[in-house]
Amino acid sequence: MAEFPMCVTPSQRELARLTEEERLTAELKVKERKKAAKTAKMSIPGNAQSLMRHKMWLQHRERVKEAISKVDAEAPTFQAARITGVNNLRDEAVNFMKRTKANIQLLVEISRTMRTHGAINPFRGEEVHAVSAVPVILLNLEKLEQENREFGKRIAEVTSEVDSGLSDRLAAGRNTVQLPPLELPEAAMAKYEAYNIELPESDAELRRLFRPRIYFELYLKDARPLGRIVIQLYTEACPLVVLQLIRSCMCNQHQKFLVKRLFPNLWLEADLELSQDSLLHQPLEYDAKVIDHGESGYVLSFSKAYVKGFLQHLSFAISFKPLNVVNGSRVGFGRIVKGSKICDCIQSYGTKNGKLSRGLVFTSCGLL
Repeated sequence: MAEFPMCVTPSQRELARLTEEERLTAELKVKERKKAAKTAKMSIPGNAQSLMRHKMWLQHRERVKEAISKVDAEAPTFQAARITGVNNLRDEAVNFMKRTKANIQLLVEISRTMRTHGAINPFRGEEVHAVSAVPVILLNLEKLEQENREFGKRIAEVTSEVDSGLSDRLAAGRNTVQLPPLELPEAAMAKYEAYNIELPESDAELRRLFRPRIYFELYLKDARPLGRIVIQLYTEACPLVVLQLIRSCMCNQHQKFLVKRLFPNLWLEADLELSQDSLLHQPLEYDAKVIDHGESGYVLSFSKAYVKGFLQHLSFAISFKPLNVVNGSRVGFGRIVKGSKICDCIQSYGTKNGKLSRGLVFTSCGLL
């Protein structure tokens, strides 16, 4: 075929030339596209690398900000307490107060020595001096009472060898002593006339009915007995209260009496436990004018708040001095006739708020 070429017409030759040009143009375009794609591929890694470098730079910057130095490069702190000496001022103030207190004590001792002209021991010892004189007074009182009891025992054991006849005379004198007849207040007894109550004719029976006497034995807890107080009751003042006290004393129910509070130079408050069927739970009949609280002290009374009835206890008080201010607010129904010195003694065991510093116990009670 090559040796014998075919005959080509001009139109065919022109068509072949155009076809060749189109092919070359297409190849040129393909090359340009490949070149552009290659150029784009080469530029993409450069952008990613720059971005990576920027990210690493930011991370490095954060790490540098959070870095902690191992070398203490800060300035030394300012110790104001050491420079101003505040702690030393406090210690100096404490020492000054101690020194002042010691100087005052020394001046007191010097003054006492000068006043007594050296009759006391000026040297300091380990003995602790009590601030209050009450403990020393109570100790001296206990010693005096012990001596009196021993002295009384010796006197009771003494027997006379000579019959002087004085004992018979004294016994006869006691038997001849007569009390004045009992006069009952007319105003207090007038309200009972409508009941036609038959009263005893003898003066002794009247006294047992309207002026009964009871007694209490007091004991200082963990210490010693104080003695007996005798109380005369006034029946017309409050019959139910007087009757309850007489019943409790006749049965010697001393364990039901409880000393609740004690106010020195004022009064002593006590409670009597009541049974559930007691009549004192009901409204009471009373006369507050039988006893004048301002006339004398050592009066037994209860508040008018209980005239509608007591709850669980019969609450009453024993005054240590005349109290005019309670007239009209309290009902007096008894008075101490023997043992007032015991009431004066027990006031030292009370406090301003009424709390007992030593316990007071009723060890016995009864009807005289």
